[in-house]
Order: sequence, then structure tokens, then C-alpha cells
Amino acid sequence: MVLERLKLRHFRNYASAELELFPGKNVLSGDNGQGKTNVLEAVYLCGTGSSYRTTRDADLITWGESGFYAACRFIRRREPLFVEVGCTREAGKTIKINGVPHEASVENICAANVVVFGPDDLRMIKGGPVERRRFLDTEIGAVSEGYRRDLSAYRRILAQRNAFLKDKRYDSMPAARRDPALDVWDEQLAAAGARVMVKRAEAIKKLSVLAKVAHRHISPDGTLEMVYRPSFYVGMGAVAKTRGDDGETLRKWEEAFRRELEKVRPEELMRGVTLVGPHRDEVSFIVDGVDMRVFGSQGQQRSVLLAVRLGELEFVKSEVGEDAILLLDDVSSELDPGKRARLWEYLNDRVQTIITTTDERLLGDTGGPVKRFRVRAGRVEEVR
Repeated sequence: MVLERLKLRHFRNYASAELELFPGKNVLSGDNGQGKTNVLEAVYLCGTGSSYRTTRDADLITWGESGFYAACRFIRRREPLFVEVGCTREAGKTIKINGVPHEASVENICAANVVVFGPDDLRMIKGGPVERRRFLDTEIGAVSEGYRRDLSAYRRILAQRNAFLKDKRYDSMPAARRDPALDVWDEQLAAAGARVMVKRAEAIKKLSVLAKVAHRHISPDGTLEMVYRPSFYVGMGAVAKTRGDDGETLRKWEEAFRRELEKVRPEELMRGVTLVGPHRDEVSFIVDGVDMRVFGSQGQQRSVLLAVRLGELEFVKSEVGEDAILLLDDVSSELDPGKRARLWEYLNDRVQTIITTTDERLLGDTGGPVKRFRVRAGRVEEVR
């Protein structure tokens, strides 16, 4: 996967811009607030269909303008892929892939695989469980259409079941008893939820191995492990084998889910909300037995997050058969010189990378050829 060209119009602080990218490392340098990160955001937007910085598409429109336009020409599996994303304040977002309109409401259009590392990543560790679930859903959904379908089905059933519980809500803890209508919702929720959880367990098991290798290279001190923590005990283990067992693993997860729903039913009826399921799952980042969210320093947390992002690169390649594009936002301030040097050594020009920095000298020796751009007040110029 390679990005050849990016075009912007009325996007963030860019009235108009066009960039031709290099297949290896591309460096965008400039003072803070000039628009470097906006370029990365536009690439991510064209790759996935959504921003990683805001949930409001209108936020991307230049102040005083009626809409924005962003377009990327990628090369995917040796074929050109032209993605256009537009948005107006009146009509909302539109997406075209090779000239064909695409559903703009889906969470990930999967046009191009893009991995981003930057200052906001710390939310994944420091923030609440929703941040870590969002990371999982984004990463797995980017390589699995089946996961996107299962997750969408689960969320729809969950919303309907919650509405049912809210309507039947009791003022005090009710006695446990059968409810045929709720039994039906439980069956549907457990079936859809089990598929989501099995795929999460499988993905985290693989990501953990890949991130561990990257972490060992970037930060030799300590061994990283990613741990999946479902919202209920599965009995067979949360990261059991999930392939080649003719559905046996899926059946066990589904049975465990149903048992847990039956157990918490009285409390759910009193509170009017579903208390267990993938929407309550958690992921932990452990280094030598220490939970990085609770006890990790900010430097350790950054190293872990970078290793996870590098693990994502390998995960994407193993799942779809080609490299993702790596976006590194302000990496010179996020990592110390030693870790930056080990990062360039690890990458070794294997993937196309777009890097932002306030001073290119802070990056050190990135190794290999580099294409340089200077960003000033929403204007990008190639440095020759």
C-alpha cells in the first residue's frame, strides 16, 4: 500500500494543497499550529472514511467555508485506488471510491490501511475502557468485514434489549423468574456477542505477540503483553484457540454469555440496562507483570503504544497481505533519541511513512532517502 498523491480544498487550515508523496519516508516540518497534523488527518480520513481527531465531520471544514474536499490516490495491490471524501454543512459527508459512491455512515470504509501514532495515543492507556475497545474495533474492523458486520449486529441488538429492559424496569430487585421475551433477546445478544468476543480474543492474542517483538526492539527493558479481559468469565480461557475447531469455541463463549445474562437478569431489570457483553470488555497492557495504565510512567506508556502501533503494521500485513501506511505525528517530542534511532532501524524503509516534526534535526538519522516538505500557515512546499 502506497499513497502517491493527496489533494485538499478547504480542509482545516488548508484553502488548497497538493502533495506528491515518496514511497519511503516523508517528513513534514514546521512550527506548531501550521497544519502538519492536518495532513496526517486527511490521509487517515481518505483511508478509513473518518477522522481520528474528531467525530464531527463539519469540524474539518475551513472556517467560513461551506464544505471540504480531500482526495488520495493510493496504489493497492498494484492497482490505483482513488478515494474522494467531501462534506458540506448542509448535506453532510460523501465518499467515492474510484468514482463510485460509497456508504458514508460506515465506521471504516477500508479503502486503505493506515496506522497512526501521536500524542493523543496516550488516551488508549490513560483513558477509560471505551478508548481501548475503540482501538480494538477500529483495528479488527479494518481487516475484517465479518467483524464489522458482527459488531454492527451486536450493537443493534444491544440497543433494542436495553430499550426493553428500560421499559420493564423495576423499582427494587425483582425475584429471578423466566421472561420469554427477554429469553429471546438473550439468545440473540449471546449469539452476536460471542462472535465479536471470539474475534477480539483471536486478534489480541496475535497482536500481543507482534507488539512484544516490536517493544523488545524499541525498548529493550521489559516484556510487553496485551491481555484481553472479557466482562465475564468464560471458563475455557479468554484467548483460547479460535480457528479450526468447527465452532466449538464459539459455542462455549455463547453458552457462557447466556449463563451470565441469566445470572445478572434481576439486577438488569432493576437498573434497566445490559450489564455484561462486549460493550463492557477491557484490554490491559502489561510489562513484566505491571499494568501500564496504573503504574507505568508516561515514557513507558509511549513506548508501549508505539510497540502496539508497530504490531498493528505486522497484523495488517498478515491479514490482508500488504503493508499499511504509517503516520507518525510529532515523534521527535514523543520519543527520546535512543528510541527514535531504534524506531528507524526497526522500520528500515519497509513501509511508507509520513512524519511530522517541528525540527527535522530532532529526528536524528532516519536512514535511507527522505522526501521533505515545509509547512507554513496551511501551505505545503517540497524542500529540494
